[in-house]
Amino acid sequence: MEREGAGHPPTAATAGPTCGPATCGPRGLARRQAILTAARRLFVEKGFEKTTLSDIIAVAGGSRATLYEHFGDKEGLFRAIMEEDNAMIFSGLAPAQADERVTPEAGLTAFALHLVKALLNEETTATVRILIAEGDRVPDITEAFFRIGPENAIGRLADYLQRLSDSGDLSIDDPAAAAQAFLGMVTGNLLIRRLILPQSAPAIPDLDRYVRQAVRLFLTGACARVTKAG
Repeated sequence: MEREGAGHPPTAATAGPTCGPATCGPRGLARRQAILTAARRLFVEKGFEKTTLSDIIAVAGGSRATLYEHFGDKEGLFRAIMEEDNAMIFSGLAPAQADERVTPEAGLTAFALHLVKALLNEETTATVRILIAEGDRVPDITEAFFRIGPENAIGRLADYLQRLSDSGDLSIDDPAAAAQAFLGMVTGNLLIRRLILPQSAPAIPDLDRYVRQAVRLFLTGACARVTKAG
């Protein structure tokens, strides 16, 4: 069996990816994306454990040195895939965080719609399926998934809910618990159904109604005001 660390410079394994002209310039970013795309496809087709760095390089092109420079190792590659997925998910909360004029209902609805559409994306669910199938063999990756994904999502949303509570738009005693409850309301059933019945994703109009109802129920519990006093 191929040793994934063979020929790996000791400092690269410990220091992780660096950011210099070779990795962060236009060509470097294009090469990085090519490696990520190849790795994502092969992890789905062959599984994480059975995919080798040689497999990835054969599809993406380049060299081991390039892959090590960008990602450190195969585990670093999978973490980068998770970070890419979560950056896409969290971008849905950015408009509400940046503009205080956005109402709680509008902000949470936009974020929730963006979130569930991202989670129902085939690439995202494929990543989750890999973790379910191989999580016991790669516990470090599984733990990283929870830090990068669910725990980060709860923290980011809790910060937003805390701001809404501080401004008097909502009344929330425990923003972290409220964030966890909200994420469960809008994702739980949809994600489980997507994983078990991958061909039965809801139509967009149904998804929209589902999310808006969940947001209204959450805001009713959070005592949202229609307008601010004064």
